[in-house]
Amino acid sequence: MSTAILCVGMIINAVEGFPVFQPLAMLGGVFWALVEGNVTAIPIMNVLGLGMGMLIWGATNCITGWAVGRFGLFGVNGTVPEWPLLNYLGLLMVIVGGIFFAQIRPSVHTPSQLEEFSEEPVTPYESGSEENSPLISPVSPVAMNRRSKRVLAILTALVAGIFYGVTFVPVIYIQDHPEKFPGASKNGLDYVFSHYCGIFATATMLLVSYIICTKNNPIVNRRIIGPSLIAGCMWSFAQSSWFVANDNLSQSITFPIISMVPGVCAAMWSVFYFKEITGKRNLNILVVAVATTLIGAFLVGISK
Repeated sequence: MSTAILCVGMIINAVEGFPVFQPLAMLGGVFWALVEGNVTAIPIMNVLGLGMGMLIWGATNCITGWAVGRFGLFGVNGTVPEWPLLNYLGLLMVIVGGIFFAQIRPSVHTPSQLEEFSEEPVTPYESGSEENSPLISPVSPVAMNRRSKRVLAILTALVAGIFYGVTFVPVIYIQDHPEKFPGASKNGLDYVFSHYCGIFATATMLLVSYIICTKNNPIVNRRIIGPSLIAGCMWSFAQSSWFVANDNLSQSITFPIISMVPGVCAAMWSVFYFKEITGKRNLNILVVAVATTLIGAFLVGISK
């Protein structure tokens, strides 16, 4: 996935006329890569499900990014929206929506259920081996009850959301302090390649660490290589759009909208495709949570 992200970044860099490379902008990519992919996302989704995981870390992401842009944390310039009351009310509704989402009890697949999709367990990579292993490998039960696993997964999702929320801080800091960075630009797209280089470098180091830990015997499922490349391309274009949105709206506006709406979409996948969210109680809570979140995002958007 990070390879596709870097390739798209190279294309955008060429289109932008090869702007000055800013090493500090790589730090935002490092923050993103440390919590994205298999590092935290897959373990979180194994316990909470796709929709719940994205919605919880999305709420933390939303609050962190909003606070940075609104109050000027970490040395960036704060931005006061035209309608502060609407901005605060919208943020409050987004937070309340996140609290509602946390009350949902998803039905995630257990190892025995995953075996239905695979005749054999995941095995280390061997040339010519059959591609019949599941995308998420079953793991042996650990000495934790279901409640403890859920609490740990929620805490991990909250930490991941904080890292997501500061991913743009290095770039915005450079834009706000051009006197400290020769060749600094006000155009967010000029930092995309630097940002993506940070992602690629961190992902590569994580992969090397994994190979070392497994003594060069990693578990590989070649079926996900193609989808990973496609996902990387899609994500990189979306992230580039976020850079443009930040330039025109500021973080205090973009984060509540962009960080929460994808979680709502993921919740729909959880209901209609993965069947992770079932039962009348869960579905009723989901409807209220989605409505609250979308109204909150709308209020934040018009507060500009």
